[in-house]
Amino acid sequence: MRLSNRSFPHPVVGNGDDVPGAEFQVTFEFEADKSNFYLKALVQCSSQTLLKAIRKGRACYTMHVECSNTLFRHTYDFDTETHRVTIPTTAIHDTVEVNAFVRAKAAIPKYTVEGAHPDYGDAVFQVGPGDILAVADGQTFDADHSVDPLRRVGALMVVEQSGKPVAHPMEADFDADKIRILLCEEDFAAYGDMKAVPHLTNHLTTTLVLPVLIEAIHLLGDEPDAAPENKWAKILSRRLETLAVGSSATALEKAQQLLGLPIRRALASAQTYLAGSSS
Repeated sequence: MRLSNRSFPHPVVGNGDDVPGAEFQVTFEFEADKSNFYLKALVQCSSQTLLKAIRKGRACYTMHVECSNTLFRHTYDFDTETHRVTIPTTAIHDTVEVNAFVRAKAAIPKYTVEGAHPDYGDAVFQVGPGDILAVADGQTFDADHSVDPLRRVGALMVVEQSGKPVAHPMEADFDADKIRILLCEEDFAAYGDMKAVPHLTNHLTTTLVLPVLIEAIHLLGDEPDAAPENKWAKILSRRLETLAVGSSATALEKAQQLLGLPIRRALASAQTYLAGSSS
């Protein structure tokens, strides 16, 4: 749902140079726990026309959240500069698109906007309920259930049993939308048993996901034009851009940061197990 740079029948703040004398910007903060995703909008609006309409209840801020993977689509109306919504983790997954705008809640006859482009002159407009009065740049987020280390990489890779009839070392296929970690029948059965035990997931992340993620980062390389065009590559590239690591960080360092320091967590889990078995 892209709203900016459209042609509207009336001047819209934030839409090209419709209203160069005013700004409408919205930034988003995205957090999660085991049960929910939390999306917070922070609004900056300098248009006195819009602020007055919102105060009088004639307009409101609206946040539109859409996930094409789950077909989730919902709008949230609010009239404050900050607003936080809660979305169940079962409702969205993978890439989520968020847009914010101001819409009319009631008819506004003879509508004009302070600071509109001179080309509008003295023109007045008829605005109806639902008409858009301001737009901000949209953003996307990866909803990947970050509490669980294995589900954290769910948008990037999947663990599958290979079709080979004989035992073989772990393999990785980077040619699909998701990276495929391929295990032989015996290893895949053991993986299924371990995955059901919560305190063993840290060891699975270190054993299976970490080496494959390092290889994926190497495949991306330093040349964007030469990087794979698969969906996993695009998601991984976005995540790497948000990492708080220096430009000289190695693929090993980047992979560990993306996975929340899995080796440290695996060692801590092992120490807890040893302490319990010795008591």
